[in-house]
Amino acid sequence: MKDKDSCPFGANTDDEIKHNDVCFQNKDKTSSGINLRIIGTVSSMINDPSQVRHLHRGWTEDVAQICLDSKYKRGLSGLSGYSHIIVLFWVNRKWKMPKNNNRPKDVKVFATRMPIRPNRIGMSVVKLLDFSPFTGILTIKGIDAVDGTPVLDIKPYIPNFDSYPEATVPEWVKHHLDDHHHHPNEHTHEHL
Repeated sequence: MKDKDSCPFGANTDDEIKHNDVCFQNKDKTSSGINLRIIGTVSSMINDPSQVRHLHRGWTEDVAQICLDSKYKRGLSGLSGYSHIIVLFWVNRKWKMPKNNNRPKDVKVFATRMPIRPNRIGMSVVKLLDFSPFTGILTIKGIDAVDGTPVLDIKPYIPNFDSYPEATVPEWVKHHLDDHHHHPNEHTHEHL
């Protein structure tokens, strides 16, 4: 690992993010569009989606870091006491649809958690292990993003707002979860 003030696995936001904005235009290429600001980068030992070990408790149990751009690191102040955070990121790598993806043929993109989407925005709820508003580095566990993935936003996970124990899923999802030994209250990011 590199020193505590730098991203250990590869991506260093100040050096390697060449474009801090992700810009989108309307389908007709008019000037009104959406601009998203990249606030940091995932730093992980996982370089390719095929390297991910799918586990029963989530996409991966591996520890990763988020290295914020220096202008956003002070935004971490006040995060103490939260056990989990929500990370929004840009899926910047090509993903292939797995051959055995466990979904019925009539189930389409908005009824799945597949990373192949019209807008390449990903979201993970991760365990927050450590963070520093001085270095801008967050140490996390359970993100479904690979090394170099641009981070768009971080929000605290608040169980009263973000957890719905009464939520239900279709039968095909229940069967998938049962077949893969997933237990209630243990999220998974296996491809549904």
